[in-house]
Amino acid sequence: MPRRPITRAHPYTPKSGAFVGKTFRSERQYRNALARQKGFRSWRAQRRVPAPVYTEKRLAALRPSARQARDRALHALSLMRREKLSLAQAARRENTTPETVWKYAAPALLRTRGGRIGAKPADRFLRHLPIATADGLKKDVRIRGSRTASLIGEYWNAVGVFRDTGEEEPLRKFTDFFPAGVRVLTDPTAIEALARRGELDFEDIYDLTD
Repeated sequence: MPRRPITRAHPYTPKSGAFVGKTFRSERQYRNALARQKGFRSWRAQRRVPAPVYTEKRLAALRPSARQARDRALHALSLMRREKLSLAQAARRENTTPETVWKYAAPALLRTRGGRIGAKPADRFLRHLPIATADGLKKDVRIRGSRTASLIGEYWNAVGVFRDTGEEEPLRKFTDFFPAGVRVLTDPTAIEALARRGELDFEDIYDLTD
């Protein structure tokens, strides 16, 4: 059963571990103690330590909540590049914090001459993205790097244009596109068939590729 949040009205006294018998009267007090035990100055300092993900092993080690936090951080990084937003603005748009974006995307951030935190043009972080193929929709294709991820986003935009207008020209750009060795689907008839089967939920797809 999950522990209830620590407050003055509901203090927490561990019954085992390094802090057995010590009473904590706030969540921050307890998390600061845990962080110091690991050698950090505070919980805030621990959260700011970069933890970029480049490998499947590292990604698999993340808890579901951490994966979701990382996804939001990478979405914020994408907004910084695409819309030239500040770190704080992008974090707010993605319902996360600058500290979380820094934690998962620090190698892709830089400080400008004016002191503002900006995004580097590209990164090599590991991503799992959906791709439509001749065998159907593959939801978790392993993609390394933002440049390929951006092209996959453009591909889905082309699929969306075709779906909405019947215009096939944008799809032709991706005829020989093989991200991670997987050939994307560009045949209009096959794409229509996937859409009829309900495999192309664009709201979910755009959320994943943003």
